[in-house]
Amino acid sequence: LCLRRLRQNSVSGFFDMPRDKKDMFRIQKWAQNTQTGLRLELDFSPQNSVWGRVCRDGEPCLGRKCLFRKGCFYYKAKAQEYKAHILVTNHHLFFANVASGGAVLPSFEAVVFDEAHTIEQVATSYLGLDVSNFQIKYFLDSLFNFQTGKGFLRGVKGVGRPKIEEVRGKLEKVRNAAKDFFSETVRRFGRESGTIRIRESLAYGFYFQESLEKLAKSLKNLIEFTERDEDKVELGHFISRAYEFRHVLETILYMKKPGYVYWLEIQSRARGLRYTFSAAPIDISEEFKAKVLNDVKLVVLTSATLSVNGSFSFLKKSLGFERGAADELILDSPFNYERNVLLYLPNDIPDPALEYERYRKSATEQIKKILPLMKGRTFILFTSFSMMNKAYKEIKESFTDLRVLKQGEAPRYKLLETFKRNSNAVLLGTNTFWQGIDIPGKALECVIINKLPFAVPDDPITEAKMEMLAAQGKNPFIHYQIPQAVIMLRQGFGRLIRTKSDRGLVVILDPRIKTKYYGRNFLRALPPCKRIFTLEYAENFFASQSPVEESMVT
Repeated sequence: LCLRRLRQNSVSGFFDMPRDKKDMFRIQKWAQNTQTGLRLELDFSPQNSVWGRVCRDGEPCLGRKCLFRKGCFYYKAKAQEYKAHILVTNHHLFFANVASGGAVLPSFEAVVFDEAHTIEQVATSYLGLDVSNFQIKYFLDSLFNFQTGKGFLRGVKGVGRPKIEEVRGKLEKVRNAAKDFFSETVRRFGRESGTIRIRESLAYGFYFQESLEKLAKSLKNLIEFTERDEDKVELGHFISRAYEFRHVLETILYMKKPGYVYWLEIQSRARGLRYTFSAAPIDISEEFKAKVLNDVKLVVLTSATLSVNGSFSFLKKSLGFERGAADELILDSPFNYERNVLLYLPNDIPDPALEYERYRKSATEQIKKILPLMKGRTFILFTSFSMMNKAYKEIKESFTDLRVLKQGEAPRYKLLETFKRNSNAVLLGTNTFWQGIDIPGKALECVIINKLPFAVPDDPITEAKMEMLAAQGKNPFIHYQIPQAVIMLRQGFGRLIRTKSDRGLVVILDPRIKTKYYGRNFLRALPPCKRIFTLEYAENFFASQSPVEESMVT
């Protein structure tokens, strides 16, 4: 939270929408008591349009000139950070530091990446580019909204009306150019939600880009006339954003970065259709090698799922490791999976690739058979929001005695707290719930994996990686999709056993793990545990309250 921006937006009357006003009121109330100013402390998820106006942003920061610096949450945290010998951060902040040329974190001599199997995905997102109609509208409305008469330009001190009117004229031209640009985008690509690869230049955004540049130059002319440092910094932020939007549009529309994949995503939102143009590197290995492996004295990568069938080659290739450039070590697990875990692989479930709807119904029926046995204490992991939402509706209607939770209903940490507090809780989640969650003991004794977690083949980055491998004469399914899915399955499996005394049931509802030739890759990658094919053995297992016996297993 930025106290200056909170004050500024509290008195500007900028927010008109009822929900935005409500979010702002709740943030103001929270600001009076919070000691850290961290968003994760909020007990609700504010609209991005609201939080974006009150959070700490590096560009419109006044630094030492800020009247609120003494109580600034950010600088208090930075002061602690610079005194520390060890910094604990997440991958996102680390790669934000890489992308900024080291401007985010203090200098360091070594880095230990935990959960290092996610590095490629996070690094790809930070090395990518995107721009959307929502971002453009937010930017323009923040400068000045002609309908409401609100925005930054209304409150600039010391600038005469003629110069403000000149900027408003440039702003209106950008708004019209943006409207024309996205109208043409709708005409070319339609209104149906989905993702569309861009495979050739889209030469229809020149006027839009030109108008952004003219707006930036017009804003520059205001700086010398402004009276307040606060206004100068804010103007610098708007100028930087205008040039950034122009650069991103030019890069994506004209496909200027070789080795990148380009796409358009259309999403239905409460406030209308969102059109997002994006670009991302297909292969980050050279960039990671140059900016991390060659730049940091010591790099350690660790995770329970770094290897695939005893080899680190998949990870090393994706991150640019040279042959012999790393020391390697694989350690056995301290947990006795054979005694404490049952792996249930039910029979007679249709193949999801051949009969998806029959598979979906059959998998949901299996879940309904398992939940009465567990009486809660269960994670159900999905590979798609669509299937998760359908299953959630059926489970909630069928089991009124269970506390059924679903990803998206509340912040992740709130859902996990609720799950831990309620012994009859069932939590449904997609990809972010497959990893990085630690719930030891009896609170979680069953993990149901709905489908083998293959990356969606028409995802632009996945598709481009597969095309790259095919061009190299390699089989993309074998060299990319299977290793990636194996790592993800192991992550999902790993949610169950967190201590030596933990025990429970893992269920895999995808029959391909037994019926397809590649299924053995997945089974071989899982810890050695007893496999069962009917649910009665699981009933005996939980009834006995003792480790699994050989006689219980088919």
